[in-house]
Amino acid sequence: MSWLRSTVVSILLVGIGSAGLLLRPSINAAVPDPNLEQAVPERFGEWRMLPNALVQASVVTKGATSTDQPYDEVVSRTYVNARGDMVMLALAYGKNQRQEVKVHRPELCYPAQGFKVMSLQPTVFAGVHSKAAGQDVTGQRMVVDGRGNKEVVSYWIRIGDTYSASPWRIRWQIMQEGLQGRMTDGILVRASQRVNTDADPGPYHQVLETFTRDLIQALPPDKRSYLVR
Repeated sequence: MSWLRSTVVSILLVGIGSAGLLLRPSINAAVPDPNLEQAVPERFGEWRMLPNALVQASVVTKGATSTDQPYDEVVSRTYVNARGDMVMLALAYGKNQRQEVKVHRPELCYPAQGFKVMSLQPTVFAGVHSKAAGQDVTGQRMVVDGRGNKEVVSYWIRIGDTYSASPWRIRWQIMQEGLQGRMTDGILVRASQRVNTDADPGPYHQVLETFTRDLIQALPPDKRSYLVR
């Protein structure tokens, strides 16, 4: 290789390396830990936490290594009201979302744990308002079958200031942040109920979405911003 060619190649390699450093997302260390286990109240509205939580579907993909887990904090609880409605709550928060390690979508986690997705529909969580988005939060209504019963699930995923039922929009948001050299945080807010296999899921979704609205209203503003902002 001639001296000139070697010089050009060296310059190109240095340039590519410099660009990579500029575009490499920085760790989102400035965001304080939310301490959700302490922040989420044991009682709010008509709901009280059961001391022994029901075992619910894991928020973590089976078989993933510790370095592939996107969560810094996970809260798993069961609440009940005076009518006997039992709601399972899962909060899974991660500071640094990127394409290869990001919040796991329930429609992928549930089948990995032996459930079958029966229905999946976008929904708007009425009364759960995002100031950043200027509208109520968008999420999903899902029904799964497995383990001898049916489970009704309502959830949303926040990545930065974005809420979307579309995994492609979430990927686009993460890519845009990465191109600006940033990582953003994210959270899964999931509420679910176990019901009879022949039950109409509609009223149960309404209970779940009332529960999440009550939860958001019960949180102090600085903690609420981790779930919705």
